[in-house]
Amino acid sequence: MFVDSMRRVGLFGGSFDPPHIGHIAIADFILNDRQLDEILFVVSHIQWQKAVDREILDSHHRFEMVKLAIRDFDHFSVSGIEIDRGGDSVTVETLEVLHNQDPTAQYELIIGEDIASTLSTWRRSEELEKYADIVVVGRPGFRLEAAEQNFNFVFAKGPQVNVSSQGIRSAIKSGLPISDLVPEEVERYIRSEGLYR
Repeated sequence: MFVDSMRRVGLFGGSFDPPHIGHIAIADFILNDRQLDEILFVVSHIQWQKAVDREILDSHHRFEMVKLAIRDFDHFSVSGIEIDRGGDSVTVETLEVLHNQDPTAQYELIIGEDIASTLSTWRRSEELEKYADIVVVGRPGFRLEAAEQNFNFVFAKGPQVNVSSQGIRSAIKSGLPISDLVPEEVERYIRSEGLYR
């Protein structure tokens, strides 16, 4: 089979706590820039590689919010593979499962520059490129030069949307508006479920 006939899938993992317009803008940019067939949002169960000094929102809520955030995008989908597996979310294990489910798919792992600078600390990071090309998207405040050189990164200067999930959570706690930061359906869900108060 020729590589050109393979389904090309961008794997966009994260806690999405909550998903915001920056996530959508990056996914849409990469879909078109890399000429992918699909962007698969993978909602993490536990991101062991991130130091978390707070309790992360239940995975059910995060999964539902991603579903709402992407529902108007034909080439976006969401997976609960890491939630279903439970335990720590280990990216290479997720890639192994996806590859076994569809060996003909060609995967591209989408990460930010902040992640690229510490990728070698991930569990079994040396195996990542066996399953996927690694696409590094530029983010505000980080430089591409800071990325580790142990990997064959593909660099993409994506949209510079200065919004973060942490900032959104803080805004909600402070009673500030978030309508410009998250998709409308996500805001409605957050309000109706009383999240992040």
